[in-house]
Amino acid sequence: MKDCPYCGYTNLDNATTCRKCDASLAQRQETRTYYKTYWVGPQKAQAIRSKALTAIVLGLLIKVYWGGYGPWPVIDYPPWTHIRPWLELLLLFGGVLLYLASWVLKWV
Repeated sequence: MKDCPYCGYTNLDNATTCRKCDASLAQRQETRTYYKTYWVGPQKAQAIRSKALTAIVLGLLIKVYWGGYGPWPVIDYPPWTHIRPWLELLLLFGGVLLYLASWVLKWV
């Protein structure tokens, strides 16, 4: 007796279709689908790009608001003045490099 893989109905041994749901009982060849495995992948690369854009925006905000390019007073708290130059460079150029690297990593 053959069991239908769809409805579970028990059919005769020589049956080619199910008597209950009319599904084919013929042996199907297994089709294998192969997926390309990514080291990083498109989804993770998109997440990296969004974080890189956040870093770029923060770097620009530091440059504009903390750098004295507007009509507002500049915060000149002494410990912060030593942090601003390298933080600005780190966020701007690091964000740009990370953004460009994520475009390459999308296909890796």
